[in-house]
Amino acid sequence: MRFRRSLSRRLRRAAAAALCAVLPLGLFGCGTAASSEAAQQALDPVDMEDASFVLSAPTDPEAATLQNVGATIAFVADAAGLETGLDASVWRGVQNFAATFGYTAQSYQAEADTDEARETALRSAAESGAAVVVCSGQEMAVAVHAIQGNYPTVGYLLLEGEPHSADYTSYETASNTHCVLFSEEQAGYLAGYAAVMEGYTALGFVGVDSMPETVRYCTGMIQGAEAAAEQEGEQVRFEVWYVGSPDASDAVTARMGSWYTDGVQAIAVCGGQLLDSCLTAAQDNGGRVINLGWDATALNDAVLTSGVLNGSVIAQQQLYAYFTGGWGENAGKTQTVTASEAAVSLPMSVWKFQNFSREAYRQLYGDLAEGVVRVERYSDTATLPETPNVAVDIEN
Repeated sequence: MRFRRSLSRRLRRAAAAALCAVLPLGLFGCGTAASSEAAQQALDPVDMEDASFVLSAPTDPEAATLQNVGATIAFVADAAGLETGLDASVWRGVQNFAATFGYTAQSYQAEADTDEARETALRSAAESGAAVVVCSGQEMAVAVHAIQGNYPTVGYLLLEGEPHSADYTSYETASNTHCVLFSEEQAGYLAGYAAVMEGYTALGFVGVDSMPETVRYCTGMIQGAEAAAEQEGEQVRFEVWYVGSPDASDAVTARMGSWYTDGVQAIAVCGGQLLDSCLTAAQDNGGRVINLGWDATALNDAVLTSGVLNGSVIAQQQLYAYFTGGWGENAGKTQTVTASEAAVSLPMSVWKFQNFSREAYRQLYGDLAEGVVRVERYSDTATLPETPNVAVDIEN
């Protein structure tokens, strides 16, 4: 694998123009090559944290003008609420965008974990007069599928899902809807690569189910572990279990505990409340945990790192695009965002690695963003990447 000492001029300019400003607003502007270069001297995109990111307006006088300033942006959360997970990240992005550019952010929450409750919340948001309704996840995708056509003047932004029927037999995205999928495989890759470079050669992966997005986290992590193992001349063991339930339980804790006692050093966990079970097992057995999807790194000493989907970053980028021209060519379509848009990352504000340095991570991220490192997108358990240096055991 080839590393670069710094991000290329093209990536620096593109990332600075799209992402300017974890630093306080007004320190620099975006839009021209000169201002982008100045911004990049102050901050590499890889240092950007989803939790603190605030988008700045471009200073280029030819930049598109924001429309409908003062309008309401509604965010609809699932019944689990806004405390953790992708919903929390996206809601933070909606709030930051609204505060920065003069819009109003309003949240709604489904009152129960049912399709009907989610539809009711989405209808309330649309009927409130909101200009755009934002939501995330496969459960919300079912509700958007049911109601998007009823409110053709409302823009819908659906992250990490595409509108589909409850049985997944029908997919339809209306022209007022835009969908954004994250490159989960890249988030997994970063975590798997970092873990092996840190010195872990026995890893585990626990997911709620074997749905495509969960599988992509897993297969991305396997590919990252393979790349690092090849580089380091190591052989890696990789255990996989798709639980079939999102619930924390004594049974899940016991099985994770048995993995740790059998030599697994770090377990990646993806979805639901499984993190709770895995943390208990890790603390009881001196193991480490990698959370996938949202940043839990500061939550507990046992969490080594997190492969994060940067929902706040992407929400702000997408809302800026919407209010400067609608969905345009993205109307009724799905876009997949990657490291090139700073859509995935390992959090750097809490860095617990001793052997894998921030500089090595920056180099890896630059190669990933530029396409020098390629991560294949596997979405089912029947097809796995070739990994001569990683022995994969799927236990169900």
